[in-house]
Amino acid sequence: MIKIKTGLISFLLIALSYSLIAQNGKIKFEKTTHDFGTIKEEQGKAVAKFVFTNVGTEDLKIVKVNTSCGCTASDYSKNIIKPGEKGYVTATYFTAHRPGPFRKSVTVTVNDPDRPNSVLFIKGTVTPKKRSKGDYYPTSVGNLKMMSNHLAFNEMKTTEIRTDSLKIFNNWTSPMEISFTQVPSHITVKVIPSTLRPQEEGYIVVTYDATKKLDFGLVYDRVGIRTNDVVQPLKMLNVSANLTQDFSQLTEKQLKKAPKIVFDNSTYDFGKVKAGTVIKFSFVFKNEGKQELIIHKVKASCGCTATKPVLTHIKKGKSSELEVVFNTEGRRGRQHKTITVVTNDPVNSQIILNVQGELMP
Repeated sequence: MIKIKTGLISFLLIALSYSLIAQNGKIKFEKTTHDFGTIKEEQGKAVAKFVFTNVGTEDLKIVKVNTSCGCTASDYSKNIIKPGEKGYVTATYFTAHRPGPFRKSVTVTVNDPDRPNSVLFIKGTVTPKKRSKGDYYPTSVGNLKMMSNHLAFNEMKTTEIRTDSLKIFNNWTSPMEISFTQVPSHITVKVIPSTLRPQEEGYIVVTYDATKKLDFGLVYDRVGIRTNDVVQPLKMLNVSANLTQDFSQLTEKQLKKAPKIVFDNSTYDFGKVKAGTVIKFSFVFKNEGKQELIIHKVKASCGCTATKPVLTHIKKGKSSELEVVFNTEGRRGRQHKTITVVTNDPVNSQIILNVQGELMP
């Protein structure tokens, strides 16, 4: 009798477990791979629709959908899918600037604990579109296309005068007249030709006179480009240079007598502190050279860090310090900031100091 009861209980438990397992929403796709075949790049996007059915006995809901790359977007049924009802997942592949074969995945997660994830695939080949002249210019400002809206002269001596240029293209159906405004005194700029015919290429030519800038380190300027463009008449060109003192004329004897800056430490680690704390400290340095050391400029990598040298002119053998205040308000997590010190030391004309640590909630 006991054996019969035990067997009956076991049977009921097994039956109940199968019943519970069966009582889930179950997703079944009509297909799991979509082949677009050959599609044109100028098409912009290609969309595949995957239809599924809830073959379970309970409600089905899509929890999330993840794509394998940013070149793919997805949409899906947001509502509850009843047993026997259908839903969908769409996958969109963006073809612009992506010629060639592709195969991407879309992972669909549902509320079925036994099989929560389904992986869908889209594939195909994108044929490249025929490139026009304008397609080779990555920067568009209204109807004016440019190779870049930033002209970098990179490292320049403060005694240098240098000329560089960048290509431009009129992507408009009308002639574009170009002139310049807000031009700094150390920069001269011209355009060749002054009027660009429709679909015509030209050049903006910039001359940078570092002798007139009277500055050191990484510096930025902006030049206004005035046009008759109906979309954006006034455009901006950014010009930068990294200005360093010219030591090229120094003799070997003069170099041996030059100032020499030596920091006790080039990195300050404040460890772990509470976010919002104002951190104050100093970088100590010494002039180990034979002539006066001059601190031309000190610049932090962000506005959250204030820096001030106690002295800007340091006699030989003397020490000084660079006072730093780091305001951590509104910041979280691991921090790394830099401070650039520009000096008249021929060996270390630019020194990078580091400030780092972790901000806790």
